[in-house]
Amino acid sequence: MENFDRFDKNLVSMKTGTRVFAAIAALAVLASARFAGAASPPPELVNLEREVSLELAHVRDSGPTDPGKRAQLFNASQLEQNGEAAIKSGDYKSAENSLLKARDILRQLSD
Repeated sequence: MENFDRFDKNLVSMKTGTRVFAAIAALAVLASARFAGAASPPPELVNLEREVSLELAHVRDSGPTDPGKRAQLFNASQLEQNGEAAIKSGDYKSAENSLLKARDILRQLSD
């Protein structure tokens, strides 16, 4: 009979452990769902970021030699990096502003 008492005590602790594990798992799932929803930028912003990145690569490949144009290229590169950082931080409005400014500069350079 004593052996059954020992198993009953373990059964209670297993139930408690299982409940704690289930509660932690449920919280983790809810938290990851909340962060996943907040972390996805609008599709238009993702497309703008890709567009600017490709235009920047194209202008870099053409390699402007004029010091003024090289300074503009540097500014566009900095704006593109600021836009990427703003996307990662969730500041989508700032990201859009930076990327639009970078795109304008890059289009002037490619003309």
